[in-house]
Amino acid sequence: MVETCKTVLVADANPEFRAMLCDEINASGDFRVVGCVDNGTRAIEEILSKSPDMLVMDAILPGKDALSVLRHLRETNKAVKTVLYSSFCNDAVLSEAHHLGANYFLPKPFDIPDLLDRMRYTFYPATPLVSKHDLSLKSLVTSIIHEIGVPAHIKGYQYLREAIMMTVENMDSINAVTKVLYPAVAREYKTTASRVERAIRHAIEVAWDRGDLEVLQKYFGYTVSNSKGKPTNSEFIALIADRVLLGYERSAVL
Repeated sequence: MVETCKTVLVADANPEFRAMLCDEINASGDFRVVGCVDNGTRAIEEILSKSPDMLVMDAILPGKDALSVLRHLRETNKAVKTVLYSSFCNDAVLSEAHHLGANYFLPKPFDIPDLLDRMRYTFYPATPLVSKHDLSLKSLVTSIIHEIGVPAHIKGYQYLREAIMMTVENMDSINAVTKVLYPAVAREYKTTASRVERAIRHAIEVAWDRGDLEVLQKYFGYTVSNSKGKPTNSEFIALIADRVLLGYERSAVL
């Protein structure tokens, strides 16, 4: 735990999520929320009046969006460490956010502990929490499976994300899915390998049924067709792991 609570301003248009986020940040013991606002204009006002150490902000806000807030801070020489998050962001937005001084970006949905780890790491990079590599990897995998259409509320979402991350770290594990990969995920979540397999299968089927065809073709190419059907668990995991290996160095860590 950090020795001194850093002050935080939260900006999010969703009242339920905003309240939950503020409660979780305060409960961490490492940070203290000094402002909780619902639009970019109020965020600027609160930053100027309260001078928080950090801004935690949705990229999409009423009034002024996150980029407009960052531009204003840059123009007024107001330095505030910033963590952005959003369900909808492209490379151009991420690049501009980085240029304007944002420290990190998290794709939604995200786990609150991941957010808190990033917040801590921003102030205390030497703290042995989660490595920068792990943060980048987990964020990119989360972003991809969310884009593909895997719902975050089903159990297979967590199992699938863990299986992909394990495969990225050790590609040989994909050659022993039943004997190595599923049992490893099962140990992590204190369940059985057969439940992991079934839950991942369900997650893939849901994504395939509800997913956008263009997005699926982006990641799976010619495997997306009525004649070929859905990919197997191992095919899905291997293809996403390959994609991650090619791209995680330029991922969400800014």
